Amino acid sequence: MDTTNFSDELKQLIIDKTTQPKPVSANTLKKYIQEYMYLSKSQNKTNNWITETSVENLIKIINKLDVKATGKLNDLNIIIMIKKNTMDNLKPLLDLRDTLNNKKLKQTAELLVKKQNELPPYEDIVNYIDGLYDTNQYTNFLINFLIFEFGLRNKDLNLKIITLENHKNAIEPLNYLVIRKTDCLLIIADYKTSNSYGVKRIVVRSRRVLNFAKKVGEGFLLTNRFGEPPKDDGLTYYINLYTTKDGIKLNESDYYKIKVKHLQQQPNSLEELTKISKYRGSSINCMNEHYNLLKK
Repeated sequence: MDTTNFSDELKQLIIDKTTQPKPVSANTLKKYIQEYMYLSKSQNKTNNWITETSVENLIKIINKLDVKATGKLNDLNIIIMIKKNTMDNLKPLLDLRDTLNNKKLKQTAELLVKKQNELPPYEDIVNYIDGLYDTNQYTNFLINFLIFEFGLRNKDLNLKIITLENHKNAIEPLNYLVIRKTDCLLIIADYKTSNSYGVKRIVVRSRRVLNFAKKVGEGFLLTNRFGEPPKDDGLTYYINLYTTKDGIKLNESDYYKIKVKHLQQQPNSLEELTKISKYRGSSINCMNEHYNLLKK
């Protein structure tokens, strides 16, 4: 990474995050850098401006941002991570973070109420995926089935289909859908929360997935016009999920909400919810706060 034009405070942030006991992933670090650059540009600031700006004025900057609590928190966290290397009193910043976290939870709850009324029933998604299978839409079927069945994120689907024999000799650090004799194995190492949850291994026992994986054949599931896997920030272009009658195109987060709601109404719901949260690389608490449509 070329850091020649980075400010000293940004360089120090990169050092802190890559040398800490549990270093952040390359994608997380990239987001930190982008967030810092965007905030600096939006405030017309240069050099070590966060370090040199008082806590009081930084709070004013955050409060004036015309974004939701989540956006303000993203910027505030960058400021806190940089400011911790100074002798300034961080308590006002930490108090603001607590306030914004509470606002974020309230806004998330309001969104869930809205989603409860907008999202289609579970059966509509199942029928849609069945239709993709029946019409031999191989790639779309695999994408929709894997995301819906296992609560996966878009990034998880940036994978390579490979036979078991060839996977034994594979040395590339990729996500894989391994074709075995009677089932498939998802091996997902490159995903959003990999630093916290490690490599995900999911046995896919669906005969339909096995049949279609064989028909799609070895290679990347998602490819751009050059035949290469797309960049993570452009994955939504290649992933087409269910579209409602009102023209609302669902995303992986919507699929997860619908799946969670369905599992809550089934026998052994806690066991199944725990399982799907592990598949996603998340926690039950996160599921309850951000995806529970039945939350009171």
